[in-house]
Amino acid sequence: MANKDWTLGFIGAGVMAEVMIAGLIADGVVEPAQIRASNRRAERSIELNERYGIACTLDNAEVAQSADMLVLSVKPQTLPKVLEDLHDKLRPGTSVLSIVAGARIAALQRGLNHKDVSRCMPNLPCRIRKGMTVWYTVPEVREESVAAIVMVLSVMGETIRVHDESHVDRATAVNGTGPAIVAQFVKALLEAATFIGEPRSLAHDTVLATLAGTVEMIRRSDVHVAQLIDEVTSPGGTTSRALQVLKKGRFSAVLTDSIDAAHERTVALGEALDTKINTAPSR
Repeated sequence: MANKDWTLGFIGAGVMAEVMIAGLIADGVVEPAQIRASNRRAERSIELNERYGIACTLDNAEVAQSADMLVLSVKPQTLPKVLEDLHDKLRPGTSVLSIVAGARIAALQRGLNHKDVSRCMPNLPCRIRKGMTVWYTVPEVREESVAAIVMVLSVMGETIRVHDESHVDRATAVNGTGPAIVAQFVKALLEAATFIGEPRSLAHDTVLATLAGTVEMIRRSDVHVAQLIDEVTSPGGTTSRALQVLKKGRFSAVLTDSIDAAHERTVALGEALDTKINTAPSR
């Protein structure tokens, strides 16, 4: 930030908050003195202070009152209590960015009594700054807030802005859950390789190189992925035989069901949070 008075606050200082903090400092986007974080565990606050030189506290309101941009990075089950702490504590110009799974903007706005609220869903590869973050903001959010969101999220990898909030729920199921599903697939492929006698070290290298190369090939191609599958599938060949077994096992259907289950759970989390926040006593 050119303005050294600009302050970035984090409510919750878990893994994803630390990923943002580390990336912003490493890229020189902000100085450590511009970042403040609150966390329930004193030892975690000490750890972050020693590692990055940022100011840490146990007081959520203290961070919120000083932030130009406030990132909500707590677990869904703790969000209602956090919103109670922060209700009416934000300055009018503060921009809020939520990474809380399922938490909808309307509920956040009510819980905070604050309009400038956006939400996003980063994923696990953000840890190595190769992530994908899908984000949404209401139309009335200021352009300065939009620019700040892009700046903060970009240190973790790619970003996509969507113009329908429901797409963030879908992204939670797809790109949020996706890394675990991909990792499960890699695990299964490694097990299959060793099952047919490939040494573990060879299986590790070939499986990961095959996955990375295939992803890059798909990225660079301008044809549908189905056509790429056809190009490597010869009638009666090894790939054809393998794909037939996957079809018998309902591979695609099981994958669709798993993503659908993740999406249903995301929506249910949002509905539960809506109920808790919207039925909270008037402040």
